[in-house]
Amino acid sequence: MIDTAQVPRRVLLVKTSSMGDIVHALPVVADIHAAMPGARVDWLVEEAYAPLLRAHPGIDRIVTVALRRWRRRPLAADTRHEWRALVAQLRQQHYDAVIDLQGLLKSALVARLARGEHVGLSWASAREPLAPLFYARRMRTGLGRTEAAVRRYRELAAWALHYSPSGPPRYGLQLHAQRPEWVDAGRYAVLLSATAKPRKLWDEAHWVELARWLRALGIRSVFAWGDAAERARVERLQRAVNSADGPCAAQLAPQAFALDAWMQVLHGAALVVGVDTGLLYLGAAVGTPAVAIHAGSSPHSVDFASAAPWCSLGDDGAPPTTQAVCDAVRTVLAAAA
Repeated sequence: MIDTAQVPRRVLLVKTSSMGDIVHALPVVADIHAAMPGARVDWLVEEAYAPLLRAHPGIDRIVTVALRRWRRRPLAADTRHEWRALVAQLRQQHYDAVIDLQGLLKSALVARLARGEHVGLSWASAREPLAPLFYARRMRTGLGRTEAAVRRYRELAAWALHYSPSGPPRYGLQLHAQRPEWVDAGRYAVLLSATAKPRKLWDEAHWVELARWLRALGIRSVFAWGDAAERARVERLQRAVNSADGPCAAQLAPQAFALDAWMQVLHGAALVVGVDTGLLYLGAAVGTPAVAIHAGSSPHSVDFASAAPWCSLGDDGAPPTTQAVCDAVRTVLAAAA
């Protein structure tokens, strides 16, 4: 039993990016509230990912940074103004613990703007070895740089705040059901074929086979995209599927729209299938059955766990077959039913 009078009551979590990493860190919030009822948890994050955190009722205050945008115009008047506002916002609150879950030099430096005890990983465990220079306390044992992300974040926060994490990870996102207007009637699956790293791609022929198989189950495929190159790819996939199975077998997301809109799309889907990318983990975190396809990354470095039905296939250099993915889809859909 934790003596809540002896543990920190106000905590700042520092995890600024990326989408998948933020999703992997979400269970820390539920862990803190379970160990310390009444604790107030703030989160420092890049502005683009703030909508994700707004869906978590356990986060008290979201403090946004715009490092990616500021780097393009570091001396501009609006950049200086926004930086001063960030400093003022971080300095107005004293924290019992400022926990740098990111482990990068940039995250450690920004975290130092906040008032409180700064905590992070040791020299041997941090993602960048200079980051621990800025911590008052460093977790010296237990976690290596290759440790699976969810466990890594949960154990660092637990060590920092003197509790023991227990039970499966709880992501805590709460969304109101709202079917996107542009999705045609009926059940749909979101297919995430795009990734910034070409080695993580799954062969286009496999995606076409999968979408045609889903259509036979009465599930329309919605292909997601983020930039022009990704759109060209999913347009090829859509044409290949619809040329064989009719114009309604697959459709494209109409645009690369905002994160809060994507959360609704993922939440309303019957299924999410994707390569190792942030939207896949977000889909699982909002409670949608999901299948992860690994082709150029290892599932062991992720070791993702989800409250929703979840299956992870393939490995670095050993992508799964279409049949294996179809079998996994059948399994997670049966578990969801």
